[in-house]
Amino acid sequence: DDGEAESIKNDPQPTEQQQIFTPYVGMVFKSDADALDFYGTFARKNGFSVRKERSRLSSQLGIYKRDLVCYRAGFAPVRKKQLSGENQRDRKSIRCGCDARMYLSKEIVDGGASLWCVVQFSNVHNHELLEDDQLRLLPAYRKINEADQERILLLSRAGFPINRIVKVFELEKGIGGAALSFLERDVRNFIQNRRRKLVGVQEEGDLEYDLVELLEACRGSKEADQFFTYDASIDENGRVENVAWCFGDSIRSYDTFGDAVYLESSYRSTAYAMFFVAFLGIDNHGELLCLGCCLLQDESTSSFSWALKVFLRFMKGRSPQTIVTDADHRIREAVKKELPNTKHVIPLHRILGRIPGWFSVPLGSRFPEFRYEFEEVLCSLECSDEFEFQWNQMSSHLRLNADRHISLLFTLRSFWTLPYTRGCFTARINSASYSKSVDTFMNRLLNSPPHLLGIFQQV
Repeated sequence: DDGEAESIKNDPQPTEQQQIFTPYVGMVFKSDADALDFYGTFARKNGFSVRKERSRLSSQLGIYKRDLVCYRAGFAPVRKKQLSGENQRDRKSIRCGCDARMYLSKEIVDGGASLWCVVQFSNVHNHELLEDDQLRLLPAYRKINEADQERILLLSRAGFPINRIVKVFELEKGIGGAALSFLERDVRNFIQNRRRKLVGVQEEGDLEYDLVELLEACRGSKEADQFFTYDASIDENGRVENVAWCFGDSIRSYDTFGDAVYLESSYRSTAYAMFFVAFLGIDNHGELLCLGCCLLQDESTSSFSWALKVFLRFMKGRSPQTIVTDADHRIREAVKKELPNTKHVIPLHRILGRIPGWFSVPLGSRFPEFRYEFEEVLCSLECSDEFEFQWNQMSSHLRLNADRHISLLFTLRSFWTLPYTRGCFTARINSASYSKSVDTFMNRLLNSPPHLLGIFQQV
């Protein structure tokens, strides 16, 4: 088989090995589902995935033709520009017109039974095939089985953040992250989808009760500590949306150590899937300081803006010199709006943690070359002109100029690269070691009874 598309008439007799491992013209399946399973298994062994492209339907036969193609077959349709002027995400399509395919046709045999025959097959690809560690990143192979789903929900209810849930699976299975059958984003999507299904009237009522209980605790703390302060936002129905609080000790600590602030937003509270945000700092002994806390209903830009605005009011309007956050675009927008004179820094280790997921599939075997160039060369450059020159050289050499993640990283270079962050004061809260201290603090804080008051009492 030379890989060209063939017809039934000129199909050469397949060898026994081909019958076992490689589809061929004339091959027969009991159903189109069996054919899809077989072709999918073949694809995984050979470094790609498949998808259904077209089917044909008749009133007598139902679906009688099915076209299965490589995941990179065809080309992405041209997207219409939005008349409203809203920003669109610039997603680069992975489709490149690959010709690999397996076309099926339903045949009616004696007795009225139906079989599915392979009428065309091509294994010619115009792109690089993937290794096992890259295949797992394709959506077709990212699966969370039922047992893992239950474990994820258990850990989520215990207050574990997404990245820690993934770490637990790596440890329990004794494998690296590259061997898991799902990514962080799959865990996040699964939890969010399950949350949407489970949130009902009873839980909403419990949430409202717990928020009122939390506000009562805040009022009690205000009576005991005149410097304690808190605030809450109310929606159009008169219900509490977000709550923020800050102890007197935290305000005094900010007066001395408030030049650099770390905003931690990746943890979800045990109760009602609310989002917990902490404003953290560091003292002159290198100890972590908790400067303020928020519970938010969602992770929207407006919610983060509210949190920042309230935090500034708690701190008598004094902005930090530097704020360190993750790369979330909603946080960036909120910081730009509420802290226009504060230097915004994204820790380099957060960027490096996303590199494999962003680039290992599109680069394939050239990913190690890119990783070395990125981590060992670009991240050590101290001159902005030299950085931009080397960046353009690397992007052109590896043909990444049109890649959306490369574009994003370059656009955000003032947040994370050495030439742009070297002169700002961070007190080393952008280091990986400080991030570990934050994880320890947050895990202890959220390992509390499953209600909002428990979180408040742990701070």
